[in-house]
Amino acid sequence: MKKIYISGKITGIEETAPQLFKDAEDFLKAKGSEVVNPMTINHDHDKSWLNYMKTDIVALMECDSIFMLENWEESKGACIEHSLAIKLGYDIMS
Repeated sequence: MKKIYISGKITGIEETAPQLFKDAEDFLKAKGSEVVNPMTINHDHDKSWLNYMKTDIVALMECDSIFMLENWEESKGACIEHSLAIKLGYDIMS
């Protein structure tokens, strides 16, 4: 079973992002995938952007695929995750 990390824009759309990520999670789970949703990861730190990224990249490294939300190119963090996924040879889905 593929383990898929969801990546997309969060900063600037904090009120709508949780639902976008949840919808993607539900879609991927319905296809039989194990899903890592960064919106549900425990971020027990100072809530700085850098520390969110550190935690999320650790979670991404435990996956073998990445699912890019439509808005990912508007996000510095998602661009970093996408670049890392390319370099690691992950399956990239959208």
